[in-house]
Amino acid sequence: MRILGLDIGDKRIGAAVSDKLEIISTPLEVFNNDKKIKEKLQKLINEYKIKKIVVGIPYTLKGEIGIQAKKVISFVEDILMSTGIEVDYIDERYTTKIPLKLLKIKSKSKILDKFSASIILKDYLDRQKRKIESSK
Repeated sequence: MRILGLDIGDKRIGAAVSDKLEIISTPLEVFNNDKKIKEKLQKLINEYKIKKIVVGIPYTLKGEIGIQAKKVISFVEDILMSTGIEVDYIDERYTTKIPLKLLKIKSKSKILDKFSASIILKDYLDRQKRKIESSK
C-alpha cells in the first residue's frame, strides 16, 4: 500500500505518492481545485491503492492555525474524510521555499505544487521512519 501526499491550495492541489515500502516520495501531478476534485482524488486513491493521505498544513510562522490552514482543514473535512482513508497532517511552512531553490524557479508555478506535495510526503515518511527506529 502507498501513501498520498497533498499540497492543498485555493486554485491547485499538488499530489505525490510513496513507493510501496514508504521510503520514496514521487511527485505525481497537479489538479485544479474545482468541482471535480473529489473524483480526481478518488481515482488516484484507487489507482495507487492508497492507505493513508498526508496533508500539509500551512501554519503561520508562529505555529498557529491561520486562514489558509482553516481552509485546508475544511477541505479535508468536506472532501477527504468521505473517502474512508486515514488522513494525517504535517507542518508545511517551508515546503514552498525548498523546491523554489532546488528547481531554481523564481515564482510559484504549477510544477511547484507537485514538488511541494512530494516534500510534504517525504518529510512525513522520514518522521515515521525515525519514530520506528527510536522505539527499537
